[in-house]
Amino acid sequence: MKSEKLFSLLMVLAMFCWATSFVSAKYLAVYINEHELVTYRYLITTVTMLPVLMVMKVSYKIDIKNLAIAFICAILLVAYTKLFFLGTKIGTASFGGAFITTLMPIIVFVIMLIFSRKKPTGRDWLALLVGAVGVSTMLEVWQFDLSEIFSVATILFLWAAVSWALMSIATSQSKNVSPLLLSFYIYLVATLFNTVFFYENVNGSVFEMDIVFWLNMLLMAVGSTTFAATVYVAGMQRWGSKCTVYTFLVPFFVIMLGAIFLGEAIQLSTVFGAILTIGALMLINNVSLKDFMRLIKQDIG
Repeated sequence: MKSEKLFSLLMVLAMFCWATSFVSAKYLAVYINEHELVTYRYLITTVTMLPVLMVMKVSYKIDIKNLAIAFICAILLVAYTKLFFLGTKIGTASFGGAFITTLMPIIVFVIMLIFSRKKPTGRDWLALLVGAVGVSTMLEVWQFDLSEIFSVATILFLWAAVSWALMSIATSQSKNVSPLLLSFYIYLVATLFNTVFFYENVNGSVFEMDIVFWLNMLLMAVGSTTFAATVYVAGMQRWGSKCTVYTFLVPFFVIMLGAIFLGEAIQLSTVFGAILTIGALMLINNVSLKDFMRLIKQDIG
């Protein structure tokens, strides 16, 4: 029982670390551009993944099919990271974090629904309706201000969510490979791909950067990527789909962190919109409110 509670707390911490990446991106935007971010972040992540694979005794062998999937995912990961980084740079971290993390699973659901031959159920349509209302609430569509609804930041966040959704679908096609090993190759290929085709050092040596830069870079590369990804993969292996419930905490962590560290105003439209889209995700994942409240009570108690 104690081990279950400890692991549950680790899952909450992993979601918290994941949420910090949006705030860290805002700080890092002062120091480096999107191309430098991708190379530095995933290089550090790749290196810190090595001891994880060793401790968990995961072989480095991977077949051609899964390597091809890793390559596709890496390109999508590079696109996602740059889009969300640029969106956060000109927009707010709290809105971007809440918007992307709640919209992405809905996009995955819609894409899978379109390409599968399964007829949508009443529950599916209800989930899509609630999700659409939630996203519309976050965008405050009732103001009819097209410049705000279709702002550059919002469009960047939207395409970031699409990139992440496509990456999730591509990842689901992998077979007979450890999720950690696949993640390692995705980070490795992303680092190499971005460095070869896009990287250019225009902001000086990273070794001359101050402590604020390094704290946020390590938090983003190690905390929100290596640690969070490892714990989440371990959670999926341990609990299965129950882990999806924990991801519902991310939008609220992002909103809270944005307010504390960036002084961003907490918009009720963002909070209510996030609640509605989380409700849609609970319908999609067949998670009841009772299950969610039991999880919260378990972590607090």
